[in-house]
Amino acid sequence: RILARRIEELTADSEVDGVVVTHGTDTLEEAAFFLELVCKSGKPVVLTAAMRPSTALSADGPANLFQAVLAATSPQLQSHGLLVVMNGLVIPGWQIIKTDSVALDSFHAYPGGPIGKIVGESLLVFGSPNLSPLVGRFHDHLRNDDELPFVDIVLLRAGCGDQPLADFKGNACKGLVVAGFGGGTMPDNLNGLVAETANSGCTVVVSSRVSQVTVLAETMTSVKSKNVFPSGLLNPQKSALLLSLALDANLDALELAELFNVFVTQ
Repeated sequence: RILARRIEELTADSEVDGVVVTHGTDTLEEAAFFLELVCKSGKPVVLTAAMRPSTALSADGPANLFQAVLAATSPQLQSHGLLVVMNGLVIPGWQIIKTDSVALDSFHAYPGGPIGKIVGESLLVFGSPNLSPLVGRFHDHLRNDDELPFVDIVLLRAGCGDQPLADFKGNACKGLVVAGFGGGTMPDNLNGLVAETANSGCTVVVSSRVSQVTVLAETMTSVKSKNVFPSGLLNPQKSALLLSLALDANLDALELAELFNVFVTQ
């Protein structure tokens, strides 16, 4: 929230053409997704990072920073929203996912692909802006200092039985993301526990533990509760962020369903 407010202050300055944010790679995708949801900026905001430390041979940080500045000051990207620049690729912030722990090309766009690339000092932009359908949707969140409702994530694995949900019972959080298998499936013995959790007042979103998620009502395991929603194209960590903001905004069940489905139907 502090970072988002600072970005809005800077982009409101007539002498500022764009903003570059350096960030750690571990939570870069979450930071980009959050900033896209809460910020409203008419100027380029670019996040970048480094997969290698500055002391390593062929450190990538300096090149990534140079390319991020090039993107943030480019007239070609004035209307493209928040972006991430890594390893020569320009990717919409809401689409960024990290797919490798150590490789230089760890960051990719999902769904879709990069909207541009940087070669030397040249920026090549592909097609029209690919803005998030929820850009600035929770801008009002920046006006208060209350902590966001905590949303937990439960990861399923082979042979886990009902232990993940059993451990969760009694947890005080208002939201839960279940990282299920494949298209959001889970063992039959967990259905009742998920329904019980949802019907107790804890909103549940079902995502998947795979890197490129597609969880729809027709692909996920059916759960008998109106308080359980498929994550659409969002991975567990992005689902948790979106659910937390949605709970903070007191959205009802219909609004929650539309919120997670908007990335599928855009």
